[in-house]
Amino acid sequence: MIDMRIAEYHITSEPRNVIVSIAKLNGDGTPDVRKTKNGVVLNETVMGYYPSLTSAFISIADRMTRVGDDMVTTISEYEAQARGLR
Repeated sequence: MIDMRIAEYHITSEPRNVIVSIAKLNGDGTPDVRKTKNGVVLNETVMGYYPSLTSAFISIADRMTRVGDDMVTTISEYEAQARGLR
């Protein structure tokens, strides 16, 4: 099972899917949380369901380029940017 976070992107997995969610961030860059009767959960919106981790990374890289983040054209650039966002 996968459960990792890169900046506002939260990547999790189920047996047949990789799920990418976008967390809403507070002013200090920490994820926003909601209190429910079952406990505290992150305030996230599902970006998509993907068949593989590679597909999920491609989708994240695509979104990074569309919303004004730095241009990402290769996996190594994505990896460098992801390491810088931690």
